[in-house]
Amino acid sequence: MNFRTENIFLILLIIACALFSYNKASAEVREYNLEIDHKTVNYSGKEKSAMSINDSIPGPTLYFKEGDTARINVENNMDMNTSIHWHGLLLPNREDGVPYLTTPPIKPGTTYTYEFPIKHSGTYWYHSHTGLQEQLGVYGSIVIEPKEQRTDIELPEVEHVVVLSDWTDQNPNEVLRDLKRGSEYQSFKKGGKQTVLGVIKNHAVMDNLKRSIRRMPPMDISDVAYDAFLINGKPQSTLKTEPGEDVRLRIINAGGSSYFYLNYAGGEMKVIAADGVDVEPFDTDRILMAIAETYDVILTVPDGGSYEFRATAQDGSGHASLFIGEGAQVLAPNIPRPNLYKMDHSQMMGHSEMEMDHTMHENMGHDQMEMSDMMNMPKNPRPLPPYDNLRSLEETTLPSENQTREVVLNLTGDMERYVWSINGMTINEDDKILIRKGENVRFILNNTTMMHHPMHLHGHFFRVLNEQGEYSPLKHTVDVPPLGTVVIEFEANEEKDWFFHCHVLYHMKAGMSRIVSYVGSDIDPDIKEMRPNLYKDPLYYWADVRILSQMTEGTAAISNTRNTISATWEAGWEEEDYEIVLTYNRYINRFITAFGGIDITNEEQDTRGIFGVRYLLPLLIDSTVWIDTDADLRIILDKEIDLTERLSAFGELQFDTESKWEWKAGGAVMINKWLSLVGQYYSEFGAGGGIEIRL
Repeated sequence: MNFRTENIFLILLIIACALFSYNKASAEVREYNLEIDHKTVNYSGKEKSAMSINDSIPGPTLYFKEGDTARINVENNMDMNTSIHWHGLLLPNREDGVPYLTTPPIKPGTTYTYEFPIKHSGTYWYHSHTGLQEQLGVYGSIVIEPKEQRTDIELPEVEHVVVLSDWTDQNPNEVLRDLKRGSEYQSFKKGGKQTVLGVIKNHAVMDNLKRSIRRMPPMDISDVAYDAFLINGKPQSTLKTEPGEDVRLRIINAGGSSYFYLNYAGGEMKVIAADGVDVEPFDTDRILMAIAETYDVILTVPDGGSYEFRATAQDGSGHASLFIGEGAQVLAPNIPRPNLYKMDHSQMMGHSEMEMDHTMHENMGHDQMEMSDMMNMPKNPRPLPPYDNLRSLEETTLPSENQTREVVLNLTGDMERYVWSINGMTINEDDKILIRKGENVRFILNNTTMMHHPMHLHGHFFRVLNEQGEYSPLKHTVDVPPLGTVVIEFEANEEKDWFFHCHVLYHMKAGMSRIVSYVGSDIDPDIKEMRPNLYKDPLYYWADVRILSQMTEGTAAISNTRNTISATWEAGWEEEDYEIVLTYNRYINRFITAFGGIDITNEEQDTRGIFGVRYLLPLLIDSTVWIDTDADLRIILDKEIDLTERLSAFGELQFDTESKWEWKAGGAVMINKWLSLVGQYYSEFGAGGGIEIRL
């Protein structure tokens, strides 16, 4: 090596060392302390128990720079386990924060320290992955500055984090019990209950008839009746800025089960990032934002006022507002409340619905809508997120040398029983999607239900295949709209197990989730030992008791996803006739349930074994057929019709080869969630009236 070459080598070595020292010096360990505790809040005029982080809802914004190391000490001051998941961040599996899957739960009175490198920039968030704690307030935002700012657009100096959320005064576990028992209370509370009077007023008689013949439930958009919608923990907040100033909003949907329409009184919004990843800018006047997504937008504040940025719940039940600027308030345009009577299910179909092929046909199953029905529906304008406009700044195609694994995942469910599943099974029944490191994985997501499902994959970004082709956007959460199909794909470049689930909190708890599992990976011993806790299938109980002047009747049940033990009874006060039916019921799908048990009466043969099925007929008529150990056959048809929001009518027709025909008809007026007034005529016991109590 000559002198000149030695000098060049030395100079290059000095430059490399300097760059290394600079990068090392610029990267920091950024440490935060988070304390999770109970908190009393008042969002609707009533004081209610909630949970908070550092005595705040939402928790504090955590700021990092790309290349930093995050060290976050989470102290649990409650009397129950908790956890924190870092939503959208690429990090070591052990730090992902899903209890019993990747990370131990944080036990009462203990502190868990999460530590991981910050690998990328953008807008993200964090939340509890324990029970329904996220709904109670355990969530917050994350902002990560890039190593180098983008140069294709001028970024505003002013930026503001906007965390959207929903609040219910009910205990979330009680909300889930309402949904599990098939109660219509949530729909009633938010004014979304469909009735005969509403059908007539909206000239939707034929629409309603066709729907019920197809055995499709009434259209709904969301499950829960919320008491408040919040921006940064308030129904209304302000951001003071100078007239003419540009503002960057980092928007996070931390709702438990609410999609939001976003619009702005000051004009169009310029979208510059989605799920933390920069996209080619585009202007829009409205965004439908799925749960758990993030969007970065730029707004311009006009002269002379404080302009409303509004987040309206998709079901139209309320909104939250951020007023930007100074002066008189200028309101954003109202987004009309959806007309559920006239809303055809095809309005909610997705980005690739016309590409559904025989694969979806074969996997939709017995309890789904016929493809011919779907294709014959009119293609009306659809309220969907702006995915077709999302274009990556760089090519996102996967390595062509990798083998591709294609997985068909049908999103399935039963709104009446509130069972949400993938390919007809909950996580308790089919838990893993097996993949191998080094392959490309493509998920074909077919939504066979009438609800939106925001599907989130932990530990990975995926391509959402759209009209942008090689520049399809990278996301970590994607909306799969009702009766729609979305295709996502990603490179399997991780290890171990990662959660994949619907981010409607109650759908996830009801079973719509899977574990994306890398073949050959070892589970940490402590996680392996506690893994069975992940598959717990909780029991729910309820009872409906009618106390009438001529008789009493009712049902009591205890149930998990597939199994129900129930007792039904009827007894007259004067005739002293009674019948008690005790059964074990096995749920197959939303159309059919098999059961067996005993029928106890005061007749000569006072106890008989029974076996039968319950089946949902066209026009949404419930049918029951059983045969007893005396070879007697019984057939029961019953139906309830909501005439108005509070008034309903019901009827039942029964034929038994021994006792022949019986029938009853009546009506009920709902007083509140727990009580109704009832009047009915029963051929066995005569006419009377009284109350129905729901426990």
